[in-house]
Amino acid sequence: MQTSSIDARALAQSGIIALQRGDPQAARQSFERIVAAGQADASAFLGLAYACSGLKDQKSALVAIDAALSLEPRNLRALMFKADHLAATGDARGAASFYKAAAKLASQADQLPPDLREELARAQAMCEKYAHQFESYLQEQLADVETAEGKVSNRFVHSLDLLFGKKQIYLQQPRYYYFPELPQIQFYQRDDFPWLDRVEAATPAIREELREILKDDAAFTPYVQSAPNRPRPAQGGMLDNPDWSAFYIWKDGAIVPENAARCPRTMEALADAPVARVAGRSPSILFSLL
Repeated sequence: MQTSSIDARALAQSGIIALQRGDPQAARQSFERIVAAGQADASAFLGLAYACSGLKDQKSALVAIDAALSLEPRNLRALMFKADHLAATGDARGAASFYKAAAKLASQADQLPPDLREELARAQAMCEKYAHQFESYLQEQLADVETAEGKVSNRFVHSLDLLFGKKQIYLQQPRYYYFPELPQIQFYQRDDFPWLDRVEAATPAIREELREILKDDAAFTPYVQSAPNRPRPAQGGMLDNPDWSAFYIWKDGAIVPENAARCPRTMEALADAPVARVAGRSPSILFSLL
């Protein structure tokens, strides 16, 4: 089959002008000639989709927009057209997926013309709208479950917060030693630490001892100190910095006797604390000047 020779650029310009003056029929004819000649790119299919939509021929418009997306899956105008079409037909999940695909182009916002930046902002707003609707729906379902079966677990509530973007996943990132398969828990329940009762009850006594220590300017030393047998990393400005100073009660796994003697009630409050004891490493228990 031979295709006729046409000036695709001129026809495309003619189609755009026809759309601008409100003549979708003329625009459709121009873009269909480009398609029939086998010279249509994504913009030509997009123009055809706009023209068909203007003529209320949504079926043909959808065929054209799908053709545009097959050529340019990240075409913002085509993604928004498809999203709006699905939204109009009541396919909320489908519409949300295309709005989300459009919103992912946010990194290109500075390179886009003003009208496309507006479309990008609309995509982001629609994503928020659908996310809110989805959250409301799930919360309603969750309320029904609580009514029928009792309170749901905190873990499940946390999973919904992650799903809705209210919380993020925190994975352990140790500096020196990674011990696998530890639970990835952002915040532990207070009830898991009954020994804290004794520490919290001693707060006034601990504060009183600290105030006495603060009267002695020489009591505190920089938290991060340089060593001749180690490199001198920047440590975020903490290295040998007196503004980041500490008064150690325990340091590198051993009691600092002279310091412990100055805060006996603090030591007493910590007596039941299940500290990790590693020779030369831990615990380190201190007051931070910061």
